[in-house]
Amino acid sequence: MSISIPGSLIAKGRTAEVYAWQEGQILKLFYDGCPSSWTQHEIDIGRVVATLTLPTPKLIDIVKIEGRQGIIYERVDGPTMLKLSNTKPWLLFHLARQLAELHTQMHKQDGAGLAPLRSSLKTTIQQVENLSPSLKAGVLRMLERLPDESALCHFDFHPGQVIITARGPVIIDWMTAVQGHPLADVARTSIILMVGQVPGAGWAMRAIVNLWKGLFYQTYIARYLELHPGVTRDDVTTWMVPVAAGRLNEGITGEQEPLLRFIESHLLF
Repeated sequence: MSISIPGSLIAKGRTAEVYAWQEGQILKLFYDGCPSSWTQHEIDIGRVVATLTLPTPKLIDIVKIEGRQGIIYERVDGPTMLKLSNTKPWLLFHLARQLAELHTQMHKQDGAGLAPLRSSLKTTIQQVENLSPSLKAGVLRMLERLPDESALCHFDFHPGQVIITARGPVIIDWMTAVQGHPLADVARTSIILMVGQVPGAGWAMRAIVNLWKGLFYQTYIARYLELHPGVTRDDVTTWMVPVAAGRLNEGITGEQEPLLRFIESHLLF
């Protein structure tokens, strides 16, 4: 349906703006020029996730405003896990364990109806330009040898994607959700926590953030492995190689060199 300009702006992202809407609701309004397929993709994922037993904002309606496509979601109030762990650092270990527990809860869900992780990751790796032909071939061979499953995977799961509300943590931003092996999803979170950068931060801030990330990651992965006794760190590391290669295709400033070093040092030809 078509509606007039919304109310107050809450946030801006790379693909959309978020506005306050009716009580208990927010509007995600995509920028002009964003393909309609992006919106439809998010709607399709939202409908799949809404059928599962997970704490996520509910998709309420689809709108069009001055030619721009929008999605109305249930409003979720509270700081992100990332912000809370920065403003209340004494909660860092508790929050890192909570992230692992949420990930475990997620991976118990069936990802039927979502795109397969393995094929989408393979396509992404094939598109990477700054990976030599021999390394790319080695990564693709490694990916083919890895096991497959059909678990629900967020594939961009990190502390900024969890809002801590009065009723508990809520997982947001499912745009990248796929079905696949849980350890591929854990590998993606691991890569983000290991190499993710703070835009515009000076060396002192980067040092503090790197210390924070290291403590958070080690606590997160230890708790995840504790909840999955049959899984080892080597199992996660093996998945991290093709996941790191796929991450290269995003061209994020400051990540290219550490990702390449990781791939070169861990690739099993």
